[in-house]
Amino acid sequence: MENPLISFVISSYNQEAYIREAVEGALRQTYSPLEIIISDDCSKDRTFDIVQQMVADYKGPHIVRINRNSKNLGIGGNHNQAIKLCQGELIVGAGGDDISLPERTSSIVQAWNDSERKAHILYSRCVVIDEHGNPVDRATDAGLPKGQVRIIHQQGNISGFLRRRKPHVIGCAYATSRKLTSLFGPMPETVTYEDTALCFRGVLAGGLFTFIDAPLVKYRRHGQNVTFGLHQVRPQNVAAFEDVQRKRVVELDRFIEVYKCFAADAERALKQNLISSDEYPVVRNHIIREGRRIELKRDILIKGWASRWAIFCRLYSGTIRPREFLTQLPHLLPRRLYRWGLIVQNRIRYQKPKLFALSPE
Repeated sequence: MENPLISFVISSYNQEAYIREAVEGALRQTYSPLEIIISDDCSKDRTFDIVQQMVADYKGPHIVRINRNSKNLGIGGNHNQAIKLCQGELIVGAGGDDISLPERTSSIVQAWNDSERKAHILYSRCVVIDEHGNPVDRATDAGLPKGQVRIIHQQGNISGFLRRRKPHVIGCAYATSRKLTSLFGPMPETVTYEDTALCFRGVLAGGLFTFIDAPLVKYRRHGQNVTFGLHQVRPQNVAAFEDVQRKRVVELDRFIEVYKCFAADAERALKQNLISSDEYPVVRNHIIREGRRIELKRDILIKGWASRWAIFCRLYSGTIRPREFLTQLPHLLPRRLYRWGLIVQNRIRYQKPKLFALSPE
């Protein structure tokens, strides 16, 4: 197939320590024809200055466009501004703190061709690195394996995605078909997890999800990440516990906004004849139900002890999801007791031999 124009988008905000490596990764892409869009969300540091300097010095084959928002629009708003500048048939997403391998775009296009260009969402594995660029948890370095790369195509399912958000697409390593923008329009500016919202658009559009079984991105984990990776945090003191609880509330609030976006997109899908008038009420009710469950899980974290019992009963009155049920069950304890028990458990299980200082304070 003839090589189509592809758009490579870097979204940045206050990432002066990392933006140079992110831009270098984009400029070194081996695929052509490629346009690189760098959209900065009104950074308060030197991020945009570095971008301007690098673009001015660039002499390579790729088209490069830069944008700086006059005010901070958030991830959803910055995404919209970048998409306005894109002309490619696929849009490869990248963060201003991550590093894409030179072969990333060419591998994505190869996988897209393998799907007969039916895939709306394409994604790969990634390698997690720390703020200094070192692999985390003894992970192997990113790179294409020797021999043929495995490509897996799977059909998205509306019900399964709403409940489990599967297939699970890693936000730092995805690409989308430009067709999704023409079908659904701009992203609500209230949406932070734009990758999740885009995936549901892909499901509604009936397209394939294509997985490239190779680590094509180095995902940087540092203190300013928007996604917190809270399932990997083991608080061992009161301050860390309170910080995790606060971030969990923020994360759930963000998912509430995502489900509002789901509802609006389902209505657009009906108007575009992507789903039938018989399907729409079922999809809408499912979105409302799952969105309400997220609100209840948020309320468990912020309400008083007596209220949490009532919320817990409402959450599991119609369904019991064993893993989630066991996760939420400890919240029925008085908060000080739950906090103390969790801290002690984490110190015993994860702290190196200091087992005698068990006071949570």
